[in-house]
Parts: sequence; C-alpha cells; structure tokens
Amino acid sequence: MADLRNDDVTGWVLCGGEGRRMGGVDKGLQPYQGRPLADWVLDALSKQLCAVNLNANRHLPQYADLLRGVQPMAEVWPDDPDIAGSLGPLAGILTGLRRSRTPWLMVASCDAPHIPKDLVERLHQSAVAQGADIAVPVTTTPQGDTHHHWVCALIHTRCKPSLEAALSSGERRVGRWIQSCAWVGVSFAAPADFTNINTLEALHEQA
Repeated sequence: MADLRNDDVTGWVLCGGEGRRMGGVDKGLQPYQGRPLADWVLDALSKQLCAVNLNANRHLPQYADLLRGVQPMAEVWPDDPDIAGSLGPLAGILTGLRRSRTPWLMVASCDAPHIPKDLVERLHQSAVAQGADIAVPVTTTPQGDTHHHWVCALIHTRCKPSLEAALSSGERRVGRWIQSCAWVGVSFAAPADFTNINTLEALHEQA
C-alpha cells in the first residue's frame, strides 16, 4: 500500500450550511463539550494532516480565529460566487477541489466531532490500492444497518470536472454524485466515530 505523505492531502472542513435543522444557527460555532463543534473536527484533521482549511459562508472572522488556533497559515473560504446559493455540501466540496494544492482533498463536516485518528491514512490507502478517485467511510450498526458517510470523504482533485458537471445538471446529493465516480467504501468499526450532531436536541443531549 502507498504511504501517506504530508503533501498528498489537504483537509477541508465544511461549515457552510444554513443550519436548518438547528433553527438557522451557525452549526460549526455551537458549543460542544466546551468547544465549538468545528474546533473538534479541525483538531482531529490537524493531527493527521499538515494543511487544513475551512469552508464557511457566514461568520468568517469567527471561523478565521478558530482556524488560526489550529492551523496558523490556513484560510477560510466561502463558496465560490459562481456556485453560491442553496446547493448544499457539494458547493463547498467543489470550492475545496478548486482551492486544493494537493492531489487529494479530505472533506469532513463540522458536525462530526469524533472522526477517528486513522481516518485519512486508511481512506488514502484504500483509494490508492483500488485505483479509486474517492474513498468513503462505511459503518454497520449492531442491528446490521450499513451507513455510508458521504460527507466525510477523501476525494481526488481530478473529480473536479465531474462535480462541476453534476452541479450544472442540478445534482445536489453528495452520495449520488460520489456513486457516479470511481469510489470505494472503507469499513470502520465504530459507528459513533461518525455521529453527526446536526440538531439542537442532539447537541444538548451530548453537551
């Protein structure tokens, strides 16, 4: 298997959503166990990668302060003007693919504070070994239900034209776009590592 080099992958934390399930608040800045949700994800990726940037469409100064505490030279990027609007995570992903200076982009949502410490390495190894352009974590619940964590994906920058075409054609679902590419699912043992805290109720329960 190919070893992961520090210049192979850039982290990209998605904080650009409208927070509809949280009543419109900026989800990434909501406190979780004493720290903003996005800070947990930034910290986890920073321990696996040298470069981590952030995608946000509001409260950019607050996110910049948060980012500087983890990655002093990193940047906050809003969705590119030509794809701005209610396009969902795909707009943020495309903005990241356009900005990445590395072959791979590790995308993670700001509401998944427990992503595993070996996430990037395992996704990268599987993608390279199987010749895939995208690697996605997959977990199985004790009840036997399988979940693909589409918004926590390692994506090669050569997927950029495909995503631009998908958005132009009206595609808004991350999973459907990924499944149109050369992708691979990678099994992880703990479903809790990929828990999304995307409602105020869930946030208060786990705070």
